[in-house]
Amino acid sequence: MKGKKEEENLMFERDEMEDNTDFMNLEFFMNLVFLLLKRWKVIIIVAVPIMILGVNYARTRPNIYKAEATLMLSSGQRKLNTAEMSRNQRMISSYTEIARSKSIMRNVIAKLDLDMEPENVANLVKVTPIDDTEFIKISYMDGNPQKAALLVNEVAREFITKIKKVMIFENLKIIEKAEVPKEAIPIKRKLIIGVSTILGLMLGIFVVLAMEFFHTKLRKAEDIEKIMGCSVILNIPDFDILEEGEK
Repeated sequence: MKGKKEEENLMFERDEMEDNTDFMNLEFFMNLVFLLLKRWKVIIIVAVPIMILGVNYARTRPNIYKAEATLMLSSGQRKLNTAEMSRNQRMISSYTEIARSKSIMRNVIAKLDLDMEPENVANLVKVTPIDDTEFIKISYMDGNPQKAALLVNEVAREFITKIKKVMIFENLKIIEKAEVPKEAIPIKRKLIIGVSTILGLMLGIFVVLAMEFFHTKLRKAEDIEKIMGCSVILNIPDFDILEEGEK
């Protein structure tokens, strides 16, 4: 009987502790909401400039055009066996590095009279082998669609010339030249604006929480009660404030 009573008391204490925890969590949440509503001006002041920067970036971001050319590695045979195709696919991996070599980029810059460094052009030119095929795609993105197409086609021609000299093969040919792109790559303006808005609000909330954390002044009797662990018996008014109010 006694053991049963003790068990009931323990269960009651456990339930009471859980209720207190839930109440404390609710109180913390309500205090947080009250703080954010109270400091909404600070949040807006911090968030608005970031939102404006995001909108301005989204509106002024230049259009970018992408041009592509497709090349094929072929042995000249009409039908290739599995071993021949496997060999060609291994060669494509080596070819992709040659296509972005500095010597090719220097020739392209010289022929198109570009004011660019070979390293910069190589970083912008993408040479991608298509998986499980004998095709290679060469692409380049630029704000000028004509320039993008010219550069890709010139890289393809110089690439084929280089392969003939270095590898002594004539098994690479252009099957699809780059055309001048008519439409720019879509700019995700709504996404940029949305992200900047969220970042602005998050930064504003962080500033409010930091202000609250570093603000050490005790403003309410409840603050003193929480720290001291006792009840406040008497509040002494600020006579300076009262005198200013009377004036």
